[in-house]
Amino acid sequence: MKTIWHSILLAFQFFTVLPVHKEIPLSKKTITGMFAFLPWIGALMGAVVAAIIFSLSEWTSSSELLLTFMIVGLFAFFTGGLHLDGFIDMGDAYFSYRDREKRLEILDDPRVGAFGVLSVLFLVLGKFVVLHELFVQNKLALWMLVFIPLLTRVGMSFYFLSLQCSKEKGLAYFFKTQLNHRVLACFMIMTLLLASCGVFYVIGFSSLPFVLITVLVAAFLLFRQFTVRNFGGVSGDLLGASIEGMEVVLWVTLLLFA
Repeated sequence: MKTIWHSILLAFQFFTVLPVHKEIPLSKKTITGMFAFLPWIGALMGAVVAAIIFSLSEWTSSSELLLTFMIVGLFAFFTGGLHLDGFIDMGDAYFSYRDREKRLEILDDPRVGAFGVLSVLFLVLGKFVVLHELFVQNKLALWMLVFIPLLTRVGMSFYFLSLQCSKEKGLAYFFKTQLNHRVLACFMIMTLLLASCGVFYVIGFSSLPFVLITVLVAAFLLFRQFTVRNFGGVSGDLLGASIEGMEVVLWVTLLLFA
């Protein structure tokens, strides 16, 4: 029980803005548990966002524009902009059009370049436009705000498991050396099954969760190939970028198929 609690606290500490003022042991069990609980932390953030959007929709005259802004802003706030920062660094590195070693150096550079700014600008604007369209077309349901963050973090975990680290240093490399790959993969499969059952319970049987999972797998495979070709492996920044990128892809999928 103590290990489970430590794993949950680590997930909050490393992947959310919530301050956890406690020294928690970074062992193989707690780090594996941290990644195992990460999709549910995403779902929890989504549930809070869904509750806020529901309240604004029911008790205020908030426009679709404001509601869209709240969704994008709240998710960025809850994660502390961590994943957006990874997307910025990836944009800077990839669009430098340099060799692999130089791209890895740029990933580690704390400075932000023009390509990174443009990349995250298009990402946020794209997410904003798609979410606004979902509102306008009356396709956005509250369960989506819970299910999408969970799916993207499941995808990130499989992405992390499937690749070696681009460099043998850093936090991502340390986490990678401590992960129990088989246990985490089993947890992710169970998470997908439980979450899908939850969606079916809320909306009835539908092909939409299967479509989302299929698109998630395709996005994961494409991003994995992109990572190997351009960076030679995974890094902390690329993990964050994978979440942001897959999220936009899934929102677009909902716009097309919901």
